[in-house]
Amino acid sequence: MTRPSGAYLPNWLDAVLRATQQPVSAGPDAVEAGRQKLHAELAASEQREAEIEKQDWDSIPLLRDVIEAHQQRMGKLAANSQAGEIVAHDRDAIARLEKRIQELAEQQSQKPLEPTSPAPATQAAPHN
Repeated sequence: MTRPSGAYLPNWLDAVLRATQQPVSAGPDAVEAGRQKLHAELAASEQREAEIEKQDWDSIPLLRDVIEAHQQRMGKLAANSQAGEIVAHDRDAIARLEKRIQELAEQQSQKPLEPTSPAPATQAAPHN
């Protein structure tokens, strides 16, 4: 709707006309803003966790610590209905880490036992 040229409109009507011509740009509601925040936190967390897993990938005790951190976060988020994506990520991570721990345990059980001290070297008698 446009104002007829040269026509006088009261201020309130002019404001109404301008308002109807401008797009409505409402921001996200509180729920959507919370969901977006949780999603951003998840993305940042996934990045940090990938770095930690890479560093700890060959250590059973360190991987168990990472699993415990995932379990603690799941416990904290259990009542949050908006945290389903994070909880699902934690479950997947725990399953992946438990599989890796199992692989490491199998590798360690297949290694031959190494002696704790080197065997004494024998010297041959010199030839005269």
